[in-house]
Amino acid sequence: MYAEKVCVAIAFLACLACIAEAAVYTQPAIINPAHPGKCYDKLTRRSMLPNKEYKPKGICAAMTCDIEARQINIETCPYIEMPGCEELPSDLNWSFPKCCPQFKCVDFKTGKEFVVSI
Repeated sequence: MYAEKVCVAIAFLACLACIAEAAVYTQPAIINPAHPGKCYDKLTRRSMLPNKEYKPKGICAAMTCDIEARQINIETCPYIEMPGCEELPSDLNWSFPKCCPQFKCVDFKTGKEFVVSI
């Protein structure tokens, strides 16, 4: 019985690993003359050093300034659909990626629930 649970969990995690890639977006960086050599993000009102990762409070994402491309790269939680699983709300008190949603799933053989974090 325990071995079956382990096999189901491993199969689920293997499937999850195949599709769980964070979404990466870019937005134009504002170059502020008051902060040369840095990207300025209007949303967070923050100047960012190039190639340094920022995890702003209240936003479940990691942001990086690419000064040469004049853009800000934003990595967010992956979008996942799994049969038999319900997405639980994310907790913005945690920084990225711990703030990403968890999933409550049901073992199709035993009917027992378990929680999976991405």
